[in-house]
Amino acid sequence: MSECVGPLFEGPAGVPAGRDSSAAALAIFIRHYHKGFSRVKQIFCGSSPRAGGRPAAWVRGWAGALLLGLAANAWAGEGVYRIAGPPGASGAAFEARLSLKELEAIGGREMGSGYFDRALGYTGSRFYALEFAALLEKYDPEGQSDAVLLDCFDDYQGLISVEDIRRYGLTLATRIEITGEGAVVPGWLRPLLVLVPEGRDAPRKERFMTANIRAIRFVRLRDYYAPLEALAAATPAARAGLAPYTDNCLFCHPLAGVGGGKGGALTAVHDFSDEAGRQRFYRAFAGMHHQDNPDKQNIEQFIGPGQLADIAALLSRAMKP
Repeated sequence: MSECVGPLFEGPAGVPAGRDSSAAALAIFIRHYHKGFSRVKQIFCGSSPRAGGRPAAWVRGWAGALLLGLAANAWAGEGVYRIAGPPGASGAAFEARLSLKELEAIGGREMGSGYFDRALGYTGSRFYALEFAALLEKYDPEGQSDAVLLDCFDDYQGLISVEDIRRYGLTLATRIEITGEGAVVPGWLRPLLVLVPEGRDAPRKERFMTANIRAIRFVRLRDYYAPLEALAAATPAARAGLAPYTDNCLFCHPLAGVGGGKGGALTAVHDFSDEAGRQRFYRAFAGMHHQDNPDKQNIEQFIGPGQLADIAALLSRAMKP
């Protein structure tokens, strides 16, 4: 058994991606499939003697699912990914909007990833992916940036340095096929996916599996990390927590105005000022990020007990005025 995980897209021009885009998707479907819509309605939503002139509930539900599926297909046909970067030598920043087909035309190939399979507990997963370095050469040939910031549909945010892209031969998967009987695929595991190709290895850090990417922004690490560096400089303990936090937590849990928002700010739900509060944080971490959690975000494999204590020290400092 295998499951092909197709791409997700930003909405049509002028319509932001996210929860509010479903209405735009349906509008596109109606525009392109009006005749088919009418026919399906005649077949599945006609009067039924048993239902007192109304379609049976299971028929209405089945028809609704069919229509939404067609709407998603219509939406995908107009989707784009955004690529943006810092000013070049000319002083002008750039922005490109590419379809999945245009991205793949840059140059891609089929591959596997033992790094990916080990991290998520899969076997023999297959991908179609393009070389990340090819994007660097095409969109930042002057080398004005030293990292790429990855904005995701679910408010996750990844950050990969240009050095790591080149060192580990990182790629961007545009298609994902998960193999194995009964394999569970979490909702966040969608293209675009940062992928370490077969035969290559990389540090076991969460940011090397950023998925569900909708936009790629070329940035400078110094500028991005500046607020966090100022926060961590306060104490040696806080400084020790900076690296594990930025490698594994920041992309879901923002800090000092930096990072993704998928999981919310940890300082808003935990009190790191005393030992009891820190112990509650440790228990919550183990409950959410162990190897058996249904979302398959096993952060325990990347963060040990000592690093978790360092992270707590950093967050304790962040709570102080």
